[in-house]
Amino acid sequence: MTDRDPLRVRLFGYGVPYRVKFGSEGAVQPLETGPEKEAEDLARELAALAGLGAQEGTVEEGAWALSMPFGRCGVDGLPKEYLKVFHQEEGFLDLLGAEGYEVVLLKEGEKVELTPGVVARVRARPRPGRRVVAAFQTEDHTPLLGNAAPFTLDGAVPDDYAERLVKCHAAFDRVKGMGVSDPQGYREILDDFFQNMAAALEGDEEVERTQKEARAQGTYDVPDQEVMFARQQGLLTAEVIARIRSREEGLFRFPGMFGGITTLFNLIA
Repeated sequence: MTDRDPLRVRLFGYGVPYRVKFGSEGAVQPLETGPEKEAEDLARELAALAGLGAQEGTVEEGAWALSMPFGRCGVDGLPKEYLKVFHQEEGFLDLLGAEGYEVVLLKEGEKVELTPGVVARVRARPRPGRRVVAAFQTEDHTPLLGNAAPFTLDGAVPDDYAERLVKCHAAFDRVKGMGVSDPQGYREILDDFFQNMAAALEGDEEVERTQKEARAQGTYDVPDQEVMFARQQGLLTAEVIARIRSREEGLFRFPGMFGGITTLFNLIA
């Protein structure tokens, strides 16, 4: 590894989006879970992704995978985020952006790019016996400093994962519907969401240092993101997956934007 390494300054890893069902008029009904189940399921799916012979799990009939709706205000237009989704029958990326609501079809293992200033959620139907798993690469660590947030209308985020899912998706669906019926109100809500996040970051010296280091490592100028994803997947050894299954601090977290989540940047020396 050279001294100049874009992966070293990236926020990257994997997550298993929450399992939900949809009630009347699309209302989100989270399925019961906890850190033990999420760690076990994430480890199993990562073993399958890495070709380590993972068994199939039990998937509830009619369940979908759903991420928390999240957004990034961006710092000087950075960072971009890259997503890939695996173990799906069909998948969608729902976006609230300046031009209104948009749906992007997710294809198995195909990279999609997110830029600051949009609220996004992953929605996918899993393959039989599998849970959907999302791989992510964010170009710098500023989301850890506040450049990321679940989407709400009042800025308050419940601690309980199920309450958070219900509240954030209700907010997403309400604003989605305003894109046609009340375009001005739609834009004002999104502007307020991103401006409040940006105000908390303004003048933060740690944010500036983080992006300065990221520029020095060349993370914003990587010509081929597939190389970064291949290196990320190469970190999925049996030993690392066992550590994720054991819920090792620094490698596993619940709840996250994708339910059970592992961030692997701590493995890069």
